[in-house]
Amino acid sequence: MKTLLAALGNPEADFRAIHIAGTNGKGSTAVMTASILEEAGFTVGLYTSPHLEDECERVQIWDGTHHMIEQSRFDELKARARAAEEKATVFEVYTAAAYLYFAEVKPDYIVLETGLGGRLDSTNTLEKPLVSVITQVGLDHTAELGKTIFRIAHEKAGIIKPGVPVVSQTPDLSVKNILRRTAAENGCEFIDVSAVFDRYRDVELSMKGEHQFRNAATAVEAIRAAGIEVSDEAVSIGLANASLPGRFEILNEESVGSGEPFFIIDGAHNPDAIEALTRTLSAFTREHKIKRIFVIFGCMKDKNYTRMIQLMTGNMRGCTYATAAVEYGRAEDPERLGEIFAACGKRCIVCDSAAEAYEISKDGNYECVLVTGSIYLAGELRNLYLQDHKSL
Repeated sequence: MKTLLAALGNPEADFRAIHIAGTNGKGSTAVMTASILEEAGFTVGLYTSPHLEDECERVQIWDGTHHMIEQSRFDELKARARAAEEKATVFEVYTAAAYLYFAEVKPDYIVLETGLGGRLDSTNTLEKPLVSVITQVGLDHTAELGKTIFRIAHEKAGIIKPGVPVVSQTPDLSVKNILRRTAAENGCEFIDVSAVFDRYRDVELSMKGEHQFRNAATAVEAIRAAGIEVSDEAVSIGLANASLPGRFEILNEESVGSGEPFFIIDGAHNPDAIEALTRTLSAFTREHKIKRIFVIFGCMKDKNYTRMIQLMTGNMRGCTYATAAVEYGRAEDPERLGEIFAACGKRCIVCDSAAEAYEISKDGNYECVLVTGSIYLAGELRNLYLQDHKSL
C-alpha cells in the first residue's frame, strides 16, 4: 500500500484525520464524529466500509449536503490507482482512490474507518493522524486477525502512532490493558471512554440501542483528544442528526400507523453485534407492544453463525425465522443455517433468495420484519423494500 501511495505522490501526506478501528461500532462512531464536525461548520471527508448498496457510499463529503463521490470520478481514480500498482487489492484501490479524492476536495478533516484489523489495514498509512480511536474489540475475522481476543486486540492496536492520543471504548479489561500498554510504549495519551461513559447517557440520539451511547461518547472524546474545538450545541445537534443506514434502520417508521409492519434492517454480522441487536430489539418491541416478528437471516461462511443463531433464538421472543441466500461468494448455504435454527428448536423457512424471503414477509400478518446477519443481505432487502415502496 505504501508503494502504491508513493507512486501516486502520497496524497494522504497532509490529511488531518481521525483514524478509527474496532470490531463493532466503528462505522457508527465515524458518522457521529463526522456529524458533529459538520455541525460545527467544518467540511468532512468520510471513508467507511463496507458499502450497503452502492460502492460510492464509501467516499463521502459532509459539508451540509452529504454527498457521495460520483461514480464516474470514482472509476477514474480507481483506474489511476490500479495503473500505479497492478498487484493492489480491491480495498487498497478503494483506499487510494479515496485518498486521491480527498486530496482534491481538501476537506477540513477526514474521518477514516479501517476495513479489517488495524496493523496491516490499507488505511494504516497515515504517519500522524490527529487521534487513534479503537471501539469495541471482539472475535471476528479470526482467520486473518487471530483466534483469540488478545491477538485481535494487538492487531487493532497497530493503528497507534507515536505521540498520537488514543481513545479506547472497550470495557474489556484484558483488551484495555493491551491498548493502554501499547499507548504508553508509544508515548501516547490514553483516554478511556468507559471512565466517562455515564456523562453521555442522556444525550439525544437518532440511532437506536444502548451501545450507541457508547459510540457517541467515543466520538466526542475523539474530537476533544484531536484538539478540535466544537461547541456543546454542535455536539448535541450533531449526535441527534447522525444516522447510518443498515444499523437498526427502520425503513418505514412514518407509515407504520397504517397497519404496515415495522421493516428493520440491521447489518449485525458477528456474535457481539447480534447480542447488541437482541437487546435493542427487545427494548423496541416492549415500547411498541410487538408480539409477532419475522426474522430474515443470512450470513457468511466465515462467521460464527451457530453462536449468532443461539443468541437470537435464546433472547428474542415471538419470532418466525427464515434463512435467505445472499448474493455474495462467501455466503453460507441457507439450508445449513436452517439446520442450526432447527437444532435450537425453532422452525425455519429456507429461502433460495432474498426476494423470496421478502415476499413471504408480506403474507404473515407480522408486526415487525427484521433483516440481519450480513451487511450484504441487509443491502439486498433494503433495496427490495425501497423499490417496492417507491410509488407509495
